[in-house]
Amino acid sequence: MSDRALLVLLAAIAALGPIATNLYLPALPAVREHFDASVAAVQATFSISLVSFAIGILAWGPIADRYGRRTAVLSGLCIMVVGALVSLVAQDLRWLVAGRGIQAFGTATGIVVARAILSDLYPVERMSKALAQVTMVAVLGNALAPVFGGFITAGFGWRAIFAALLVTAAAIGIAAWRSLPETRPPTDRLPRGREMAATAWQLIRMPLFAGCVLQSAVIYATFLVFISLAPYVMVSAYGRPTTEFGFYYLFIAAGYFLGNLSVSRMMSHHDLHWMVVMGVLMSAAGAVVALVFVALGFTHPLWIFVPIGVYAYGQGLALPNVTATAVSLAPQHAGVASSTIGFLQQIIGALSVQWMGHFSTDTALPMMLFVAVVCVLGLGMLYVFPRVEAGNRGHSLGK
Repeated sequence: MSDRALLVLLAAIAALGPIATNLYLPALPAVREHFDASVAAVQATFSISLVSFAIGILAWGPIADRYGRRTAVLSGLCIMVVGALVSLVAQDLRWLVAGRGIQAFGTATGIVVARAILSDLYPVERMSKALAQVTMVAVLGNALAPVFGGFITAGFGWRAIFAALLVTAAAIGIAAWRSLPETRPPTDRLPRGREMAATAWQLIRMPLFAGCVLQSAVIYATFLVFISLAPYVMVSAYGRPTTEFGFYYLFIAAGYFLGNLSVSRMMSHHDLHWMVVMGVLMSAAGAVVALVFVALGFTHPLWIFVPIGVYAYGQGLALPNVTATAVSLAPQHAGVASSTIGFLQQIIGALSVQWMGHFSTDTALPMMLFVAVVCVLGLGMLYVFPRVEAGNRGHSLGK
């Protein structure tokens, strides 16, 4: 299998989780109306899936290290199909929450195993570029998902979202079963659970890894809060139809795509730390500008989504470098490192989403205040934790 074909397949596998989320986002107001529930109650279908995704991330890394990358991917896809089916036939909100949780646990295998496979194949500098390339391909699908989700919901109802996910998961599963190679390094002794837990604990205690975790948590928490509350804000505060969110989401997708593209282009001219600093700075600037526009009373969605596009560019520039640095710190346990950072960032994101679900969506001010404040805190963290450099790989576990 060629490198390009492998990257496309990994992108499809890694994108399943975000696609499942983004396809569902425009349906949130319709789900709320169908079950006659509060925003906070319906947010549980989103936040519980984030918690389940986080648990899945924590589980699939060690599974991939112990039983192989292929086994983890194919098992996760089967679980996703089950969860999508439960969601499709759910008759009350509790079953929909359960189905979303099962589905999210299965899709969590994608990003974890993609990172582990890239770590198996490439050194940290090349891995950062490959991870950005995988993300660029994935973002194309993610960008279209809210658009299709809005039209699917408007034309066929919110349940049709899960029928579409069943078909998508089946197609990617067949491609993975036929073509995905096993890249786990050969070993005479499979890692044990206690050993992998000890590795995760050692990583968390490393200042550089802790800094990567917190910086990625800032990126995920602000992003997840924004995309989960924006559909309600579009309907309640701006009086816009659900389908419009998908089109405005393209600003986020384009920004993130261009940020990832810049990683590939800038790798030969700038080090990882410079790209992280610039990315975090641009994210904070975009979020603060959007907050100012909201505070001044500008009500057209463009006043939010244009600066949020800049914010997304910064995230796309910073996140691949932060993630590649974190995973490279445990070269013998790439799955564990990927799981650990993924679990912590998703849990923090899920708690943020559920907490913000209790604030009013009749105005964009609470949502944008959270995003801007947390992004500024992320900017401050750059001066607390060690530099994110490829050279720090020399301080990794086992070195």
